[in-house]
Amino acid sequence: MLLIKRPLFAQSHFECFKVWVLENSYALVSCRLSHDKLRESMLLERNGYRFIEMVLHPMARALQDYPIVDNGMVVEQVKESDLSAMVYMAERCFRHERYHVDPRLEPRLADIRYGRWVRNSYSAPKQHLLKVSATDGNTVAFFVVENKDDRSVYWHLTAVNPAFQGRGLGYHVWMTMINYHKLAGMESIRTTISARNVPALNLYSKLNFRFEPPEMTFHWVRSDQ
Repeated sequence: MLLIKRPLFAQSHFECFKVWVLENSYALVSCRLSHDKLRESMLLERNGYRFIEMVLHPMARALQDYPIVDNGMVVEQVKESDLSAMVYMAERCFRHERYHVDPRLEPRLADIRYGRWVRNSYSAPKQHLLKVSATDGNTVAFFVVENKDDRSVYWHLTAVNPAFQGRGLGYHVWMTMINYHKLAGMESIRTTISARNVPALNLYSKLNFRFEPPEMTFHWVRSDQ
């Protein structure tokens, strides 16, 4: 988190960080700030960072008050035999977020990033890679989730299978996941979406999620990228 406490010394301290980035040969630095951190955002912009997106944090409380919906869909832990298919799906699902919309970055590398994210989540000790299947057994979506000690859930990554996008299945998939967590005794769900992802924004509004204060995302990209 970037927080300016001493404005007169902010730039000199930031110079130290810039040296560290160059010494370690980083090609990309990503930073998120609360929407009201204008002083900090201006410091970033003076140092070559560019605003990429605003992100929103949908939040659902009182999961136990949500209705039980039986639409025939099933939530299961992804097995090792399913993993390659989930990675393949992840590499083709995402288009709205920061890595795909930053014109300085190669879209194919962004695709690979999401595939690796899903693969790594399979063995991550605190995360669970789940799939949602239709009545015919086809996988229509996957979720990377983390259960917290306070009976809350964080959805790290969510996606509908590209083969099923545009069919109006989002509401049914998300309600299936809400029911899954409800039956597990969870009380709330939180996630993060890009403000430019209008379909997701509409979906979470329809599901009665509320939105926490947004954040700004900035990227610095090495000039030879």
